[in-house]
Amino acid sequence: MIRIAAIGDIHVGEDNRGQFRPRLAKLGEQADVLLLAGDLTRHGTPAEGRLVADEFKDLSVPVVAVLGNHDYHSTPSARLRRCCPMPA
Repeated sequence: MIRIAAIGDIHVGEDNRGQFRPRLAKLGEQADVLLLAGDLTRHGTPAEGRLVADEFKDLSVPVVAVLGNHDYHSTPSARLRRCCPMPA
């Protein structure tokens, strides 16, 4: 059995920097993988992408991310993925 934690529509921006990380401290006790299910950013800017990457890096479980429509607004998805890769 694989336990999957999922969150979507988080719309990370400068005003909610640091709000997700504390809630993920014990994630490994409850899940084997975390799915970020779209609309990770508000406008898809590289700066917002870096905020997402910072919030979800170095967790106790692997992170899999899928982009949503908001993540395509400002930046082509390939560029957003290159500048802000989600660490495994």
